[in-house]
Amino acid sequence: MSKDNSGSFVKNFLILFTGNSIGQVVPFILAPIIARLYQPEQIAIQENFLAMASLIGIIAAGRYDLAILLPEKEEDAKSVFSLSAYITIGISALCLVTLFFSDAIARFYQTPMLADFIAYLAPSVFLISALSILSQWILRRKLYAVITSSRIMQSLVQNGAYVVLGYLGWGVQGLFFGWILGILIPVVWMFLKEMKSFKPFITNKQALSAMAKEHKDFPTVNAIHAFTDILATQFLLYWLITRNHGALVLGLFAVMNRYLRAPLNLVGSAVGQLYFREASALIGRKDEQIHIFYRSIKIISLFVIPAMVVVVIMGPSIFEWYLGSDWRDSGVFARIMAPAILFNFLASVVSTTPLMLKEQKTAYIVSIIGYVLSLGTLLIGAMFNTSFEEVLYVYSAVLSIYYLFLLVWYRNIILKQAV
Repeated sequence: MSKDNSGSFVKNFLILFTGNSIGQVVPFILAPIIARLYQPEQIAIQENFLAMASLIGIIAAGRYDLAILLPEKEEDAKSVFSLSAYITIGISALCLVTLFFSDAIARFYQTPMLADFIAYLAPSVFLISALSILSQWILRRKLYAVITSSRIMQSLVQNGAYVVLGYLGWGVQGLFFGWILGILIPVVWMFLKEMKSFKPFITNKQALSAMAKEHKDFPTVNAIHAFTDILATQFLLYWLITRNHGALVLGLFAVMNRYLRAPLNLVGSAVGQLYFREASALIGRKDEQIHIFYRSIKIISLFVIPAMVVVVIMGPSIFEWYLGSDWRDSGVFARIMAPAILFNFLASVVSTTPLMLKEQKTAYIVSIIGYVLSLGTLLIGAMFNTSFEEVLYVYSAVLSIYYLFLLVWYRNIILKQAV
């Protein structure tokens, strides 16, 4: 890897990281207030809804949003952008059907209040997908400052709304409105910044068809993989916890995920985006690609390892002191999950490796095995009426082994490339 490329990688990382850091300061400053305005059960309702929205939203563009970075020609990239937008509009419209099944969905979760918020599903799916499409387009144009500013806006609006609406007594409704506003504002911001750089909706059917065929692995392989990932790590996981251990436990577990992963996601998303951008341009040059692979893991390690050591030593005390006595068990869950979270972040920053090297089918099979094993521990625990903490220890151990395996596999497929 040349000095110029190395310097560019570090510079771009710092742009994303510095801006994202500012955005992440806001939720941590407001976390003690938010935790005292909402109950764990209220957080659980929002988290179950977001699991549903994310499950559909992540595939609402057919995953063609990820292909926006790949074409060499600008016109081809614009066609992929438009293709992603058309599919998103169609899928979002189909989500309106869920309005007829709101009561059934609420019964599925054994959470009656959830029925009142199913109307938010279609717009939420649209916003999740739109945010990804616009982010990928702006990333392609290397406008890292725009991405950074959009994340700061999202953080300010979302968490500010949680506090204001919670203070006004909106309850769960405040959580929903705050979340939607937090995505709507950056979507509008990015669109306005870039609306002059492309034709928003290209109607050349031949161009759209050509790009759809060229990148067909995204909807046929990657979309299934992404859907399964959210299905296992959020939708089914949260459903199993709610059904078998109650909304209170899910609320505590979800807050642990939210506040423990947020600062790490800050670094991980920046490193992961840059890894994909830089490494995808070096396909066939495995020595340079493996250098970026190791560099990315090293950067994330410098942040994640110290954080997890602190969590293991002081997790329960930190959560109780900062969020209040109602949330001490979130720190207990964090301590148990620390090894899995550590290895998850190491693997996640380089998780686009199979995508770049056309190993998506194998990656999907590997992920299915990992999900079956990890979720299987929760099912078995429920069958034997095991406490949630005991189940969580086994769940964490299984996930740790799985993510370690992924890291080794990603490394091997880079090194096995034909030069």
